[in-house]
Amino acid sequence: MDDVAGATARTDAGAPGDPGRAPAGIVCSLVTPFRPDGEVDRGAWAALLDLQAERGVHGLFLLGTAGEGLLMDPEERKEALAFAVEHLGGRVPVLAHCGAADTRTACDLARHAASLGVRAEASVAPYFFAYRRADLLRHFRAIAEAAPAMGHYVYENPERVGYSVGVETVVRLVREVGNVLGVKDTGDSVGRIGEYLAAEPAVEVYAGNNAVVLPALVVGARGAVSAIASACPELVVAVYGAWRAGRLEEAARLQRTLTRLQTALAGLPYLGAIKHLCRRRGLPGGAPRAPQPALSDDEARELDRRLDALEDLRPYLEPVG
Repeated sequence: MDDVAGATARTDAGAPGDPGRAPAGIVCSLVTPFRPDGEVDRGAWAALLDLQAERGVHGLFLLGTAGEGLLMDPEERKEALAFAVEHLGGRVPVLAHCGAADTRTACDLARHAASLGVRAEASVAPYFFAYRRADLLRHFRAIAEAAPAMGHYVYENPERVGYSVGVETVVRLVREVGNVLGVKDTGDSVGRIGEYLAAEPAVEVYAGNNAVVLPALVVGARGAVSAIASACPELVVAVYGAWRAGRLEEAARLQRTLTRLQTALAGLPYLGAIKHLCRRRGLPGGAPRAPQPALSDDEARELDRRLDALEDLRPYLEPVG
């Protein structure tokens, strides 16, 4: 299993001078709880960070899509990341999101993350404008050069960004830039994941879609990044644990439960739904940051109705005590 989970010849520890790496396994894309005035609720976030450390996630992806980092200005992002890193105290490895609409800001955020001791970062493609391959190569190379001691990952999320970086561009970055190691791909295509892994050198892949966690692991992905793990880390970690132990039938059953949970959120404001899941478990999910919507009362009732109908989900929705 070790060779499959790693998907490359690099080791977690790395040789002297090697860049840091994101951890193998389940990386929670953690929500950021905001107060009604839009400021980060640090007490609530500390409680969520503690839960993740206690419930066995292998890493945390902070201030990404689920973390609403793109709705925060660069200084807020720096302050929030510094708070989280200090609070965790090394209990869970951190993967920082440093993506921005412009190269300068992304580089600055990567340098700051490295100064905090964060070993790896992932950056979404620059958004609003659509860019050519040469532009993207230049952008991601600059981020990697700005923080040479860190490992860097392309955060591929075309549904949000509006265009795809593309497998060929990711492969070329991994081939040509020593500290660009892989990709977080939010799509649902196992075939696309296979393309990354079949490249020379192989690209480290993190699946970003809860519906394909197990299939991605089976074909060689290094891990998965899950926003649902913000509220239900036990379920996502259990999928990985069963797979690592070779209990494939159990892993498949758990994957089906995870997919049902993902499907239950369909048609609802995604971040609002995950924060509702947190509150349902007695966790301080906080409010989204405007203009992100919270669930309306009707939407919350509909989500609860869907969840209550799924008996296999009940152990993972019990209040945290």
